[in-house]
Amino acid sequence: MAENVYIIDLAFGTWQNQVWFCDMEQDNDADRRWTDAKQSLEDVGDHCSNANEFFNEAVKHFKKFGFIRIQR
Repeated sequence: MAENVYIIDLAFGTWQNQVWFCDMEQDNDADRRWTDAKQSLEDVGDHCSNANEFFNEAVKHFKKFGFIRIQR
């Protein structure tokens, strides 16, 4: 089974990291859900106090939209 892979460059202050996700749902709405998740990601960073917290909250945020983090 082919997996759809989505990549985003997260940044918080001077910290940056490229993070890979795959679609858990594997439906035709994945691209729309990915776009929605990226557009609302800024709200996640607004309440974070450091890069580690932002990273963890961002992973949770994308999971709510049906994407899980994968190691690459």
